Amino acid sequence: MDPSALKTNVISLPSNVIEGLKHLGTMDFDTARKLIGNTIKLTLHPQATLQPIPEIYATNSTRAKQSEYAVCSLFSLATKHCLSEFELRQLLEEIELSGVTIDELIKTYVDNKNSLILRHLQIGHSFPHVTDLQWRIVADVKSSTAGKSSGEPGFYINMGRFNQNSDGERETVVEFVCNTEELQLLINKLKEIERHCEKWSNESP
Repeated sequence: MDPSALKTNVISLPSNVIEGLKHLGTMDFDTARKLIGNTIKLTLHPQATLQPIPEIYATNSTRAKQSEYAVCSLFSLATKHCLSEFELRQLLEEIELSGVTIDELIKTYVDNKNSLILRHLQIGHSFPHVTDLQWRIVADVKSSTAGKSSGEPGFYINMGRFNQNSDGERETVVEFVCNTEELQLLINKLKEIERHCEKWSNESP
């Protein structure tokens, strides 16, 4: 295996991350466990004031900081690519980490996966996450320039989400107006997506 990088079907780890993860094996397990726990807390709550753990940096502070970076990067990439517990274990086994280190990393990832997903959505660039849709019919009012109305109704569509960081306040993601024909085309596209999802679900083991 090329030590400079590791790649599976869905994720690639740079050499400095691999090296940092391997440094965990040079620590005693209790120190490595504390480092992993401290890193996940800093990842999820970067503004929080955490109790310092001097023993993490006592032997080799440079390696410890690289391991913190590696653990943070691993969890970030695993979250971004939606790795399952099995896929993450396979990745770590290919790096040839010790069994106890792998178990601790996987346990931490699984226990905090939902929080990691929410944190990932809060930072960087991500696609809008739509969880709610509102609509209403809008009238084609006669304009002062045309002097007449087509008589065809339009539809005002508002897609949004409920912000979990502000007591469930609704936030608009996108809004638009369309006519009956355009709305039907949109519905047909959504039905096409639904059919593909059902087909994929039925074909999955």
